[in-house]
Amino acid sequence: MSLFLFVSTALIWATGAFATTLQAGIVPIPVSVGYRMLLMTVAMLAVIFVTRTPLRVRRTDVPWLVVHATTFFALNFICFYNATTYIPSGVATLALSTSPIFATIIGFLVLRETVRPRAILGMVIGIGGLGLIVAPDLADLSDGSTLLFGMLWALGASFGTAVGTVIGARNQRAGVPPFATNFWGALGGAGIGFGLALAGGLPIVIDWSLRYIGSLLYLGIAASCVAFLMFFSLVTRIGPGRAAYIFTVVPVIALLISTVLEGVELTAIIVGGTAMILTGNVLVLKR
Repeated sequence: MSLFLFVSTALIWATGAFATTLQAGIVPIPVSVGYRMLLMTVAMLAVIFVTRTPLRVRRTDVPWLVVHATTFFALNFICFYNATTYIPSGVATLALSTSPIFATIIGFLVLRETVRPRAILGMVIGIGGLGLIVAPDLADLSDGSTLLFGMLWALGASFGTAVGTVIGARNQRAGVPPFATNFWGALGGAGIGFGLALAGGLPIVIDWSLRYIGSLLYLGIAASCVAFLMFFSLVTRIGPGRAAYIFTVVPVIALLISTVLEGVELTAIIVGGTAMILTGNVLVLKR
């Protein structure tokens, strides 16, 4: 069962990265993220109703939930959606997979968690791998580097994911039920997405094409609610440390999908950079 949960979650998240590219069109990115989070909110509400999970949280936990919603359920997705407008989803997912590196640094600064020498080595190797992929494109900055711009957006998503991961760990230690965390996070993410759209004068519109609606349903229900539930079930079964290794598998699958559906060429630089990033993640995650 654990193997099934691991593989299924990795496949859903990897294919979800490609589904994000199908959201591009007439709907502004913050609005698309708002729709996705609204769908996740409804789905999580159904789960909470069945499991009878309490939604009430302590007043002292509210600020942490706000930060969690802002980073993990809004900033993360808005940045990733923007990244896929510049670079293939597999490459964006590769940059996103550096989140364990950022999470280690943030965990040290915020929660005073110990950073082992092995993790420091992993951070150096992982960042070096990302630099290897971006380096050839730096010479084209004067002409506008789509790879670099896309990577910067993806790193923004990685940072948001890392902050959200650390805050999520803090909330779990404080006794906030994971289902309640996801519900309030998704609801907050929806509000932030729509709020940013209104503040920026962007239209709240919907694309009724099969491509947009189909990908939205997949992202809002399968890639968000279902995948999170399966991941938390996996964490319960094998522990958070071993479950976190899923983040070293997702970018590989996403990159393979991009080679088939987005025409990504697996050059020696991309393969080498990928190997370095994943090696860095393994060293960072290893306890």
